Amino acid sequence: MQNPSWNFIQDAIKNIVTHLILTNKNGDYVQCIGNAQELIIEYRVNSNLKFKHFVIGRGENISPLKVTWVVLQTTSGEIMVQQEEILNISDAEIVFEEFYNNNTISGNFNKRNVTKLYL
Repeated sequence: MQNPSWNFIQDAIKNIVTHLILTNKNGDYVQCIGNAQELIIEYRVNSNLKFKHFVIGRGENISPLKVTWVVLQTTSGEIMVQQEEILNISDAEIVFEEFYNNNTISGNFNKRNVTKLYL
């Protein structure tokens, strides 16, 4: 759907069953997969035929040696992420609203760069 209202997006987040994606005119997007209690949010920024892809999380950046990895079961299969990257509907509303209004992600969230996984 082109140019959805914020209310439409908010309802889609609240009723998420599997996957939701919101793309801006530059091709940047924010997407989430999962369910109301546990979901993963990703953010992609396009620039000059290049892109950066991030997994969104809460909490402080942790040393890679101390990270707790978890597997989230989705309709697309298993996805392995850090414990701090399992978010909920409230988090999704904040992330999607910030992206909808400002084409960015709130500074209250960490962005783990996973671009190399998509090259």
